[in-house]
Amino acid sequence: MAEPAAHALQAAHGSLATRPSLYRKAVVIGLTLLLAWGVATKTLVAYLANVSPDMAYWLDASPTVLLNLADDKLNADARNKVVEPVLSSNVEHASRERSYAKGIQSIKRLDAQREAERGAENGNVVQSSSTADNLSEADYAQARTWAEWALRQDPLNARAFRILAQVAEHDSGDVRTEALMRGAAQRSPQESLAIFWMMRQSFRDRNYPEAIRYADILLRTRPQLEKHVFPMLGRIAEIPTAKGELTRMLAKNPPWRGNFFNALPRNVTDARTPLELLLSLRDAAVPPTDKERQAYLQALIEHKLYEVAYYSWLQFLPPDQLNNTGRLYNGSFELSPSGLPFDWVFKKGPGVNIKFAPRPDQVQEQALLIEFGPGRVDFGAGITELVLLPPGNYRLEGKYKADLVSQRGLQWSVKCAGETTSIGVSGTMNGSSPTWQDIDLTFTVREDECPAQYVSLALDARSASEQFVSGAVWYDDLTIARLSEQEQSPQQPTASVP
Repeated sequence: MAEPAAHALQAAHGSLATRPSLYRKAVVIGLTLLLAWGVATKTLVAYLANVSPDMAYWLDASPTVLLNLADDKLNADARNKVVEPVLSSNVEHASRERSYAKGIQSIKRLDAQREAERGAENGNVVQSSSTADNLSEADYAQARTWAEWALRQDPLNARAFRILAQVAEHDSGDVRTEALMRGAAQRSPQESLAIFWMMRQSFRDRNYPEAIRYADILLRTRPQLEKHVFPMLGRIAEIPTAKGELTRMLAKNPPWRGNFFNALPRNVTDARTPLELLLSLRDAAVPPTDKERQAYLQALIEHKLYEVAYYSWLQFLPPDQLNNTGRLYNGSFELSPSGLPFDWVFKKGPGVNIKFAPRPDQVQEQALLIEFGPGRVDFGAGITELVLLPPGNYRLEGKYKADLVSQRGLQWSVKCAGETTSIGVSGTMNGSSPTWQDIDLTFTVREDECPAQYVSLALDARSASEQFVSGAVWYDDLTIARLSEQEQSPQQPTASVP
């Protein structure tokens, strides 16, 4: 009897010993399932917050969900236009991008409102459409409720402040709107609509330093919005009491400065404004670059303000170059080309290599070297320089040395700006010339409608088959001399090398 009882006692003890292990397994499994459910739920809510905030609302009314609902309500014309952000693994980034896309619609409406106000000032009627105008008072109340609810959960949420500001703006609460927009802008530089609103309001209040500061923030965080910001900066550039602050900002060389100068000619009413701004930066740590000046000079030329363009170009030449401009600038090719008008301008195409290189016979001097081929080449518009020659007879002189295989060869020509017909064409330069040959092109600048001229070198190709060129050609010592009355009048050119 004793032995069976012992076995029964031992079995009971073993059963009790395994129970804690089973309990631990059950707890671990339960916690794992709970954690998996939590992760799945949060991930699903985060995804739905950007795809379908209405559905996400019933799972978890988080601040992101509430603010997405409010944004969709206030900026309905942006609905279904945000696709990329929801694919991002960074939920915060996706939500911020969605907010930005929604805010863009309001920025466009603000711009339209500004244009309507300008039109009204000028006596014109400008229609301005806004989806937000179709919202009911209940819609605005609902958006306010969602934003306030989100703010209770996240008291520093910049987006909530901005949405409440939009609602306040509808309620004509100017003081409250500005306070909320400022609060949003202070809490996040990424809240683009608030930054834009504060920029525009500061400009209206003539607080130009603040307007420029907000513009800088917006252009650094959202460079895509430059077309909405540059017009205001252009207006500031024409305000005597404000342009000094803009100059100080530009002197710091912000990343948007190049694009600003590129757009500036389209955003001012006085053609002298860009030049004044560029000159004010001439002694800055980073003076205006050739590219920053190019758009202004090109705009002047497009409006046929050749003399103003030439004067503006001269302002940035070093003294040693200023004293040696002549009728044709950099004809010896000693200076690196700036790509600006009144200097040599060219684009490198397939099969063509253009450079200013040491002369083979005088390595201490430079010359223009053009290398072609082998095969079909694209010389495009060739090499050009804009000059300002008063009416009269002239001769283009220079030297070249060619080793070319081409059906047609190269030619120098002179045309009046804006015209296609040449007023002078040189002979073709082709074949092989072991020694330097002379260039002699005479032409006449008319009395009327020829205030500026283009001196150009181009490939005299009239068909695709004539674009097959190989070899190289050198040019140097190009000058333009005015002919005296006793000298022979221009004659038809002949080829220097057959």
